[in-house]
Amino acid sequence: MMRRLLQLSVAVLTFFAFTSAASACTIIGFQPELPEQLKDM
Repeated sequence: MMRRLLQLSVAVLTFFAFTSAASACTIIGFQPELPEQLKDM
């Protein structure tokens, strides 16, 4: 039972990690300005 609960919590945390990473890459999401030092590269 404890192993099943651990698997469920890891799955939920992984889901939240993927959704937060994906939401940062969308058009509507927050896109920070590129620093001037990186624009020259």
